[in-house]
Amino acid sequence: MNRIAPVPPWLNLVVMILIIAAWWATPANAEPTFTLRGTITDIAEAPVANAEVYLYRTANTRRPADFISAKTGADGVYRLVVPAASYWGVARIKQGERFGPLQLGQRHSGDPIQIAIGEELVTTVDFAVADLREMAQKRQKVNSDVIAVSGTIVDPAGKPVANACAFARVTQLQETPPEYVSAWTDADGRFTLFLPPGTYFWGASREFPPPALTNLVSAPATDGKTELKLVLNE
Repeated sequence: MNRIAPVPPWLNLVVMILIIAAWWATPANAEPTFTLRGTITDIAEAPVANAEVYLYRTANTRRPADFISAKTGADGVYRLVVPAASYWGVARIKQGERFGPLQLGQRHSGDPIQIAIGEELVTTVDFAVADLREMAQKRQKVNSDVIAVSGTIVDPAGKPVANACAFARVTQLQETPPEYVSAWTDADGRFTLFLPPGTYFWGASREFPPPALTNLVSAPATDGKTELKLVLNE
């Protein structure tokens, strides 16, 4: 007959110590978490790989994000587990440093989207990313009530600046990205920006989102014949 050997007393002691240690390591007031997930696509609605979702606890996205998702795979799906809160989210594809402004050719989802996390265990939010040129082309196709404003971006010496963008703000407040951004300028510094008629505050930048500037130019856009010259101060 096989006999079961008794459990050594020291082993019971070890098990009790492990249980107590696990209990002690778990905070009594651990904050519950929720899942944010979705798909990141391009403007043609195709899944985008190597994209990330950045979550901020405030609308100020000019700082390191509070949470960053892992990069998407070929299916464009992302997933984040975060505490309940109201966040502002953006999606971007960024090479090099994970923080700081976007550079030429890098894709982003535009203005941050406010997302309430905590009402459901899983919240689904999809993003579409594009670079400035793609966004400008899409805006031109979608909006039929806009006018074209053309112009040139030059440096302080008056020489044309390539690979910069013009932007227009409805107000001088610069806490958020500008409402309208052109595609990148060509070798002659030329740009065209499509937007509704009105008076705007104009600026120029090599970065997106553009930095806060003190030299914004107020100019009307009313008849499609506006020609601007914007100075890029670096």
